[in-house]
Amino acid sequence: MSKKDILFKYEDGVCSYEYVTINGIKQYIQIRGKSKTNPVLLVIHGGPGGAMSGLAHIMQQKWEEEFTVVNFDQRNSGKTYVANKERAYDIGKTGTLDDYIKDVDEVIKYTHTKYDFDKLYIMGFSWGSVVGAEYVKRNPQNVMAYIGVGQLVNYEKAFKFVCKKAMDKAKEANCVKDERRLAELIDKYPEENVMTADRMTMVRTFAMLANKYLVKNAKTFPIGAILSSPFMKFKEKKAMFLSDINLYQKTYETMLSYDFTNNMKFDVPVYFMTGDEDVNCPLELIREQMDNMDAPHKKLFVIERASHMCFYDNPEMFNKILIDIISINNTK
Repeated sequence: MSKKDILFKYEDGVCSYEYVTINGIKQYIQIRGKSKTNPVLLVIHGGPGGAMSGLAHIMQQKWEEEFTVVNFDQRNSGKTYVANKERAYDIGKTGTLDDYIKDVDEVIKYTHTKYDFDKLYIMGFSWGSVVGAEYVKRNPQNVMAYIGVGQLVNYEKAFKFVCKKAMDKAKEANCVKDERRLAELIDKYPEENVMTADRMTMVRTFAMLANKYLVKNAKTFPIGAILSSPFMKFKEKKAMFLSDINLYQKTYETMLSYDFTNNMKFDVPVYFMTGDEDVNCPLELIREQMDNMDAPHKKLFVIERASHMCFYDNPEMFNKILIDIISINNTK
């Protein structure tokens, strides 16, 4: 543990950093919280490959005041990738929904061996909201409530919806070139649920144009915070910038084929938090499903002046809502 990490320790709380073999893969689990009496929050990160454990110093300090926060670096992500580097391409061939749900179940079982709690909150972000939502549907007995942040509904629908929305803005701006490029992205959307180099180029073009026309308040991704993280060694920081699609090939297939609307029955309360400028998992798609969802309690919170990483773009509002969710849930 580095000297800097001492700054983030809690005298009466929890600071645990361990590798645990889960379903044959050595996976990194980080548990941090100010008080052991706080409820447990399991964070399922996005990506694929977007491990958040190394960003605890800028993302979740406020969360740690209200929760015992559990992060795990998923298959081929962050510290888990580095710990299994020699097997990385074989691991990349795994990543079905069942694989990830089994991983989450093992993380929860491990957490039970460390701390005394009954149920926990699960917060899934972006790609992680696929795993989080489906885990909760299958295993409500383990969960206090589900929190979907930037909830993915259907990748294709989101892609085409945002392209059309950006096209309208490009037309208003009289930018014929961008309008044409966005139309081509819709027309050339692949039928196969496979991530290829050409498809990744499409995704990057989509992100550039969507952000240009639809996002005004997103903060620049905190590269400096990654490089200065007290929770990662240099080789682990380098792993945060991996862009090899073969490391997540099966995971991409799982994400691209997913449809939240196939089953919207939850046996626990459900809360969604989405940025009003989210172009990855647009607010409109989850909003239109709220009436169709079957849950004991459900609520959608809109984070203003925020894009996909709403917890980073507007942390004050995000943190307030996260704390409010505990209060709301305690009354249900």
